[in-house]
Amino acid sequence: MRKLLLSVIVLVAGLQYTFAQNELDALRYSQIFPGGTARFASMGGSFGALGGDFSTLGINPAGIGIYRGSEFTVTPLLHHSYSETEYFNTYEDEMKYSFNLNNLGLVLAFPVGSQVDDGGWQFVNIGLGINRYNNFNGRWIASGFNPYSSRMAGILQQANREGSVDNLDPFSTQLAYETWLIGEDDEGFFTDMLHGVDQFQETNTSGSVREFVLSMGANYNDRLYLGATVGFPSISYEEESVFHEQDVEGSNEVFNSMTFRNNFKTTGSGYNFKFGAIFRVTDFVRLGGAFHSPTFYDLRDSYSSSMRSDLNLDYDTDAAQSPDGRFDYELTTPVKAIGSIGFIFGQQGLLNIDYEYTDYTKSRLRSSDYLFTEENRAIRESFTAQHAVRAGGELRLDPVILRAGYGYYSNPYKDGVNNAQRSVLSAGFGVRESNYFIDFAYTHSFFSEDYYLYQLDSNNPADYGLAGDNWAPPVADRKFTSGTYMITFGWRY
Repeated sequence: MRKLLLSVIVLVAGLQYTFAQNELDALRYSQIFPGGTARFASMGGSFGALGGDFSTLGINPAGIGIYRGSEFTVTPLLHHSYSETEYFNTYEDEMKYSFNLNNLGLVLAFPVGSQVDDGGWQFVNIGLGINRYNNFNGRWIASGFNPYSSRMAGILQQANREGSVDNLDPFSTQLAYETWLIGEDDEGFFTDMLHGVDQFQETNTSGSVREFVLSMGANYNDRLYLGATVGFPSISYEEESVFHEQDVEGSNEVFNSMTFRNNFKTTGSGYNFKFGAIFRVTDFVRLGGAFHSPTFYDLRDSYSSSMRSDLNLDYDTDAAQSPDGRFDYELTTPVKAIGSIGFIFGQQGLLNIDYEYTDYTKSRLRSSDYLFTEENRAIRESFTAQHAVRAGGELRLDPVILRAGYGYYSNPYKDGVNNAQRSVLSAGFGVRESNYFIDFAYTHSFFSEDYYLYQLDSNNPADYGLAGDNWAPPVADRKFTSGTYMITFGWRY
């Protein structure tokens, strides 16, 4: 029940099976990178003390209290991802485009109570709609000649751990056995290829986290704004990978090549609660604060794999297919706290800074069919608290409004395990009239990480038929950049 082909933390955690629910899944679905309207995105997602934008319903719900009229928004986007990979001194790059809907939202404003000059409650507002977070769309390739190990060495080690043919994993080692890539004799399992192969992997991912939000907020005396949101996020993540290795030097009399394909999909939904407040200290300064409860997810993993061999043998079959696997489980994400300060420069512009704290050691996996003891221990030992800072500003040059922002997300892994800090740059502009507005945004994010193509139990060269101390693991250095173009159409009434 474990997935290989993951980042450096996989090796640390000691994964043993081809598919599973693990600490990396918990992090993938616990991390939220805000999305929504083009105005919100162009300011780096920094709106916690400003409000007045539909995206804030998922960040600081008090932002809905700023509205003094009703509004409808829709935001299509074009996403472009680009990857660069170096594997055993071989460079590869790849890209992928995708088109999605980033936001669809409606805010209804209801004036209540006395006139503004008399103080008291001014508006009670309701909002509902969808914001899209965490774009999982991407593609990457790694290839190179590996003189130190073959994937068959890892499969052999796994088969020896499993002990017998009856206990082989139907998603990996059993496929290798059925295609004659591993055999069995009186001394146990064996394979003919331990090192010296040309290797290639292509991985294609897609999906996102979408959250339906239902919010209510109020404005007290144009001084205090309160809000609450019930969020219903849904997850869709799909990964398709193919791994191929070949004896290009003709060093083995039996083994020519093997191909291993994996298909994996996660779907599910959950719920959470968000509470927030904004206080207008002066006409110039606003303070904001928000608290997000854990998200309680019910998730389902679906997976399958296949293997094909090319051997110089007279054998019955060169291909094998796994059954369709499925597993249902629960994920509880950590709480989140956000503090914000905003500055309003009259009619000339505004500035906002958000600080966000999330402790990813508090994520938990649960199931009635499986005890996630090791996985939850890996969550506690592998992750740490993440600090995020987002800053964004707006400059009004009527009739055009210029915007820019920056977001920094610290490394969620503990020191020495992986470096996965992330930066997001953004910019945009908009045109706003009394009854409608059009906003444009571009965001650019980048991060890098190490990635083990497969697991090996030992770093001893002798275990792979090699002499000397020179040995290197099957790790790829990956760098990712992505760009998102979006446009928001909004109507006020």
